[in-house]
Amino acid sequence: MFAKTFQTATVYATSNPIVLSLRLRHKLNKQNDAKESPKLAADVVNYLNSFPEYEGLIKQLPKSLLKKYKNPESMYLINKKTAKEIAKTIKSSLDKSPVVEKLQDRYPNRVMYKNADFFGMWKLAFQDKMDQGNRIKELLGNLYTENNDRIVKVVGAMPGLSFIKHMITNIVFYNISSQLGRPDLFIAMSGRLFEFLTDADVQMNKHKSTPALFQLLFDYKLLTTVPKVHFLPWTIPAVSKHVNVIDDNCLHLVNITQKQKLPCPPEYLPLLWYFFRPHIFSKSTRVIPMLEQWIPGCGIWLITGQDPPDTRKETSPGPEDAPLPHMTIFTEFGDLNLKQKITVFKKFISWPEFEQCQFRVTMESNLPKSFSQVEEDDKDIIGTHIDDIEHSDTEEIIK
Repeated sequence: MFAKTFQTATVYATSNPIVLSLRLRHKLNKQNDAKESPKLAADVVNYLNSFPEYEGLIKQLPKSLLKKYKNPESMYLINKKTAKEIAKTIKSSLDKSPVVEKLQDRYPNRVMYKNADFFGMWKLAFQDKMDQGNRIKELLGNLYTENNDRIVKVVGAMPGLSFIKHMITNIVFYNISSQLGRPDLFIAMSGRLFEFLTDADVQMNKHKSTPALFQLLFDYKLLTTVPKVHFLPWTIPAVSKHVNVIDDNCLHLVNITQKQKLPCPPEYLPLLWYFFRPHIFSKSTRVIPMLEQWIPGCGIWLITGQDPPDTRKETSPGPEDAPLPHMTIFTEFGDLNLKQKITVFKKFISWPEFEQCQFRVTMESNLPKSFSQVEEDDKDIIGTHIDDIEHSDTEEIIK
């Protein structure tokens, strides 16, 4: 009976902006149920037995939550005090939105409940992309929308990057049909993930694909930190010189909202996504030779600072875009900040020869591989843990 209540994810929706209150479902391996249960993590069990507030909890919890994982698929909050602190923090960030009970009383026929594993959407989206299926639409049911202005508030804990990457690809590839609406996330994540995504050096000359796209598409704000031990399952400590005591013992509660103004027109977002892939350019890649692989002779326009006569004004850089420095054939992408890289991209797609070059065709033909492969730039996040972060449905257990 406990397992049934533990797996629920409750969604509250009205015709106005909606609120999602999530309890993420843990992936249960039925195949392992018939086998002898692996040994539980002694420190987890001892910790729970040391506090009266957790009395009797061990007997109710699925055994899978009492083990340790490199990167678990889901995380669960078990401490009532921390839950109240998170709720209080989030409530103060919701612009005084009415509580769900008042919404139910006021709109009895317009509030519905939805039980689902929303942090697993990224896997369904990948499967839909492969076979043109409708798994996401079936998962969302009446929550499915084509209204980009509808705000969706999601509350949860994020053990890896998979959900954020799903949100990025959802904006990039489904912006016209956004499925859920414009996300407003309240996510508890590890300090190393937060620092990776919000790395300030990416705004300067550092090139990391996922953090760059994250910072281009989302605004973010650190709200507070909460004890990591109040979430199950526990994780294997990361082996890294960069992990400090705070990161190792706390999770960051972060508010992540989609930017209202995107870096380029929606129909060009897939091209921007591909432009920032690690195999297109790195920090040391020279700008002009790389672009001339696609449009021979285009370097002259960057060197002179002029544009060809037939440049498409609707996609070319505007007054709000960053001006480029003096460009030469030796200028590297590492010499440009993030906004200047966007300026280069906008110039590139606005040149008249762009639609005849192979860049768009190459992007489309490489799409399935790009979705499924481990991205090279993410391997720096935390050494050997990247495989589990990228493929969060793979769980490794300490026995």
